[in-house]
Amino acid sequence: MSIDLSSIGIVAGVGFVSAVGIVLVYTLGLRLLGTGQPVDVDGERTRDADETTRTGRTPAAARFGAGVCFTVCGAAVLYGIWLTVPQFH
Repeated sequence: MSIDLSSIGIVAGVGFVSAVGIVLVYTLGLRLLGTGQPVDVDGERTRDADETTRTGRTPAAARFGAGVCFTVCGAAVLYGIWLTVPQFH
């Protein structure tokens, strides 16, 4: 019996890159949800985010982009489950 070490390396590399990619896309989605300038108590826009807590609204384009990111992550997880479970093939 011989073990093909290059195949193990390829599987480990693809798994690592995929995991990092999914985490990065999820992080981008979280970052998009966190966009928007903070609003101070008088309703005016502040320049420094440290002045007040974030109470501004997230722009619609950022919410849409975050939804796309989360959808891509969900699809990647479901695809991984589909690949792993042999009854789905």
